[in-house]
Amino acid sequence: MRPPNLDLCDDAKKKQIAEFTTLGAEKRETQIKEKEEEMKTLESDFKTFVDGLQKSYHEASDKKDKDIETLKNSGLGLLKSVHAHEKKAKSEL
Repeated sequence: MRPPNLDLCDDAKKKQIAEFTTLGAEKRETQIKEKEEEMKTLESDFKTFVDGLQKSYHEASDKKDKDIETLKNSGLGLLKSVHAHEKKAKSEL
């Protein structure tokens, strides 16, 4: 059986089609299953990678928020107020 529109294919595709045709149905099915499993593995690996990135991002973001809160609670606001007051007092002289 000849694939439809074979005349529209370039020589490389025609050669590949001929190779696939000579494999036979059983070998083609085996290769299809193998390639689909490879695709599933790639997708799964990528999802695991992205999940890891998201977890790292959330952990880093939470740490940053806690560290900022710690800095604010360490007297940063008061330090800024004193600094601004001193600056203003010096400029009035």
